Amino acid sequence: GQAPLTAAMISVAQLEDLAEDKAKTFTKFLLTQPPAANGEDLLAIWEEVYDEEMQKVQIQTLNGPCDDETNRVFPYEKLQAVMKDGGNWKWPRMWQRFDEIERRGSAYREGEKLHFNMPNKNPNIVEQRVLIVGGGPIGLRTAIEMAMAGHRVVIFEKRRELKDTSGELTQLGFTNRINRPHMWPFVRNDLAKLNGKDFMSREASYPVFTEPDTSSIGIDELQCLLLKNALLLGVDFRLGVGYDNAKIRTDPKNMMPTWEVECSYDDRSAAKYGKGKGKNVEVFDCLIGCDGPRSTVRDTQSKHFGNIEKRKFMDCVGIVANIRKVNRKRLKELGFEFGQEPGDMNRTKMVFKDFFKQITDKADADIENLIYYKASHHNYTILVPKRADLIKHGLSGKVYHFAAGRDKAADDARSEEKNKLKKYCRSVLQAAGIPIDEQAENGGFVDAPNDCMAFDFAECWNTKKSIVFNLPPPGYDVEVDGPWMGRNLVPLVALAGDALLEPFWPMGLGLKRGWQAVMDTCYAVDNLYNREKYATRMGKDPTTFSWEDHCEAHQAQVSQNFEFCNRLKISDELAKGEYDPKGVVLLQLLKKVKDAERPVFEVEVDPWTRYEPLMKELGDSWKTMSKDDAWVHSRVQKSLNMAAFYAEVGKGGKNGEITYEGKPLLSINGKVLPGCKGTGSLLGTASKPAPAPAPGAKLAAVPQGGGYVNPLEMQQLAKERQQAMAAMVQARPQASAPAPAPAPEVTSSWRPSVGSVAPPKSGGVGGLPCGDEGLDGLRLVWFRPHDV
Repeated sequence: GQAPLTAAMISVAQLEDLAEDKAKTFTKFLLTQPPAANGEDLLAIWEEVYDEEMQKVQIQTLNGPCDDETNRVFPYEKLQAVMKDGGNWKWPRMWQRFDEIERRGSAYREGEKLHFNMPNKNPNIVEQRVLIVGGGPIGLRTAIEMAMAGHRVVIFEKRRELKDTSGELTQLGFTNRINRPHMWPFVRNDLAKLNGKDFMSREASYPVFTEPDTSSIGIDELQCLLLKNALLLGVDFRLGVGYDNAKIRTDPKNMMPTWEVECSYDDRSAAKYGKGKGKNVEVFDCLIGCDGPRSTVRDTQSKHFGNIEKRKFMDCVGIVANIRKVNRKRLKELGFEFGQEPGDMNRTKMVFKDFFKQITDKADADIENLIYYKASHHNYTILVPKRADLIKHGLSGKVYHFAAGRDKAADDARSEEKNKLKKYCRSVLQAAGIPIDEQAENGGFVDAPNDCMAFDFAECWNTKKSIVFNLPPPGYDVEVDGPWMGRNLVPLVALAGDALLEPFWPMGLGLKRGWQAVMDTCYAVDNLYNREKYATRMGKDPTTFSWEDHCEAHQAQVSQNFEFCNRLKISDELAKGEYDPKGVVLLQLLKKVKDAERPVFEVEVDPWTRYEPLMKELGDSWKTMSKDDAWVHSRVQKSLNMAAFYAEVGKGGKNGEITYEGKPLLSINGKVLPGCKGTGSLLGTASKPAPAPAPGAKLAAVPQGGGYVNPLEMQQLAKERQQAMAAMVQARPQASAPAPAPAPEVTSSWRPSVGSVAPPKSGGVGGLPCGDEGLDGLRLVWFRPHDV
């Protein structure tokens, strides 16, 4: 027989010690949150959690050992394989929630239990290198959704917090904002899906998940929650890197355009990523600006988005004031019965006339809107007075855009102006019955720069277009097809969040529009090459649906999505975050299971599940389909499958404990685990040699015979096989008649991939199947996870 392959080993004791140490650091990571810590603290702890050793963890998948190039897994899957439940009953549920985040494209691995036997919703996604500029809530949420489609995602965030020798802030960090946007039901459902109730403290979770009418969340809390998810899902978050400009670079052979991005690395980021300090150039397929209302991406790429429209609603100044919490004893002294704070408020002068008359009588202030949200560590207020009213009270009436409004006063004049503003706010809040203790530090306001600021609420910006692209047909070859004679080629560039539409703050539309822009952007990137989707939807033959037809349809749909986002044409079910009791999902589900748990309505990438006009396009087709007893709505089927799954893995405890089965651990930093049952074999051996490959194919041989199989060598062999199979696919002779092409043609600008085949049949020694027949008789060898 063949001599066993050798490799460094890690003992069980060493693995236990590593798991214990990592679990302690990971617990610290999960507990890190505002106000005690910020996003930079979180990133620093993440570097300890997911260090080089953990990055080199190798785990088993249904497609063989993981590989960061050809068979990627998420960081959370590697961490779970090492730490398991970490001695915490909540962790299995946390890992399971990550599993439940829906995968698309190459992130979907056929046959995995985490899909609940549901199909890949978009198998035609072509992996893109995506740059997202801005690490705010919209940038982070976009990155998460992109990662779940298999795209390679990088975030540039230049705002690093800087302090002087006395500890005073000289530059604000990216998570220093503590204002509290309104929380919409579908956003709340989305955050719950992302482990929101476990990743946030009980105090921080209360106003998000418990107050349905006036639910709110702190921007810093939201960012840290999303940042934890983004890191655990493999997003490359680069702090201290700023976007400067981007130019289009076109491949002279296939005319594929990409973005040549000019960026600046500060000292620390340059050292961490091995870049030169200052200017650098990096290449991406897609550029997405989530960098706020003064967007650099929008400014540098303005020719693609058209004229920027500046909107003016009214002459109103917005004042944001964050006030300190008052303890119960002091509340009683201030006249609040039982020492309790009043409930949240979101009031307008038109509706609450008596309330605002009271403010006028007591504070001599003319206020149009007032918002008051309670939070765990401070309370958040928005006042909207007329500019003339500020001037009447001795203020200059001069306001700043939000970023400047948060800066620490640069001179005595600004400081005096800010003191007057705080006095005005305190008078209005006291007249409105909102507790503020002027004897407390900073007169009852939180510390600068978030204490009190005024800016122009009525001035908003929006763009004419949200997403622009113009790509050549896949497979275009200048030598064969001649010089490009079409319009100028543009790789995808998009705007989302406040960079796209700056909302009118008192209406609380920031997250409502922003979340739709996230999904619209992901839809555009996912379907860049999905010719089959539009051919099917338009009732045309995919084999005759041209690239021009596809591009025209995709651009039209992207434009329509932006219009619906701008006008907030979302469906009633999405707005409420729950399915219609008289709709197809609940009617069919309750018919099948009388006491079934009702699923929440979760936001998805597919615009036909979000926008009311698109849902109406589908009409009542479900009524016809539901007459067929064999037809089951996809959401109903998923609920049934999930119920069956949890019946199997549930432990029956009062806290919903489950038995979680992750991916088996193979090696850590090249050191493999001890073999099973004393054989030293992790993967077992095939029962018989693999059949010869197709004629002319040269595929790496799979080691045969007994003994230990090094997973690192198996990874290389699998990679060689995949490359050979891809080359065979590209080299297959073309028929004279057009062949059906449901997916985009393979081009030299992106790596081809070999699709998954059906789950393996039983057979073979040590859990290995005998193999299935694949492309042109090519034999695909399957490996099943082995109990270690």
